[in-house]
Amino acid sequence: MKWISNLVSSYVRTINFAAICLLAVGLIIGGPQLASVIGGSVTRVLYYPFSKIKTGVFDLMGVEAENQRLQLLLREATLRLSDLNEIQRENVRLRNVLSFEPPPGYDLMPAKVVSITGTVSPLTAVINRGTRDGIVPGMSVINQEGLVGRVVTSMEVVSTIELLTNPTHRVAARVAESREMGIVRYRTYEGMILDNFPILGRIDVGFQVLSSGLGGTYPAGLVIGTVRTVERPAEETFCRVRIDPAANFNTLEELFILRERRQ
Repeated sequence: MKWISNLVSSYVRTINFAAICLLAVGLIIGGPQLASVIGGSVTRVLYYPFSKIKTGVFDLMGVEAENQRLQLLLREATLRLSDLNEIQRENVRLRNVLSFEPPPGYDLMPAKVVSITGTVSPLTAVINRGTRDGIVPGMSVINQEGLVGRVVTSMEVVSTIELLTNPTHRVAARVAESREMGIVRYRTYEGMILDNFPILGRIDVGFQVLSSGLGGTYPAGLVIGTVRTVERPAEETFCRVRIDPAANFNTLEELFILRERRQ
């Protein structure tokens, strides 16, 4: 077998030349029909690999296009689902708003929060109501949960609200259950507290804290929050009272400006 292999390798050029000559003679002698058969065979042999490659490339392009189409449909479905979830949440908020009654003697002007400033805690909020809506500085701002703050500046179409979580803000307050008074303010990193409440005053966890109406800044009876902790340090004049605000200042969206009802 080895000698045959050596013989073929030695005369490979001669063999190839002879094959080409025989093919040429066959094409001359065989006429058009044989030429067509041989040409078709050669074409198929040479074209087949390239045809398979072309088919494979087009198949891959089709798969990629289908993959892109499916990804687009998935993104669209995700966006629609997100929109539906937001609509559902907004419907819940609006149902709560519609059942909310204003304090006696006041009308409610609804407003949307445009922006909020503050890093450690919210300090101010901008709303989409202004002087053309009759909004002026000093008006109280609430939501369906409780007191939020007051208008401090007003332009034609927007107003700025100073929030209760601004450390410079003060609210004259009263404990609903005992009617005793103090001052509500916010301390950074500590939260909302009730200052100047007498050490012997009646107050306990869960008591409700309301605006007292003193000083004319806020109407009386607006809910500020509930008492979370009470400490009565020995030999001190006032209690240390911490409050959980009624309003969630991290999720402000729909607000109401209180406008005195004209008689």
